[in-house]
Amino acid sequence: MPNTPHFARGIPLLPVANVRRAIDFYVDVLDFKLAFNAGEYGGVRRDAIEIHFWRTADPALPKISSCRIEVTEIRQLYSTYRERGVIHPDGDIAAKPWGTTEFMVSDGDGNCLTFVEVFGLGS
Repeated sequence: MPNTPHFARGIPLLPVANVRRAIDFYVDVLDFKLAFNAGEYGGVRRDAIEIHFWRTADPALPKISSCRIEVTEIRQLYSTYRERGVIHPDGDIAAKPWGTTEFMVSDGDGNCLTFVEVFGLGS
């Protein structure tokens, strides 16, 4: 039987105006850790999640970019981020008909991160 490709993980790549500023936001506000900063390209990590950033001069790109991150203990995470004032105006926590609880955060450039918990996992 031949070997078949295995997809190990995906890494979102988000456009930002300033890579250092984006890294600082994700580290200081969202509790990620610095993975690397190469000036025009950088990244952060939290648990099994890694997010990379690339510098763009087009301010419209981040406003149409997003990613979804599956988490556990979503209500605790939501409470922490709500206290920090980063919940997207249209992204309050809610149960969705497709079997998840979700909320959205907007970073300093306008990229949206949707945090998702599948019912039955975590709280």
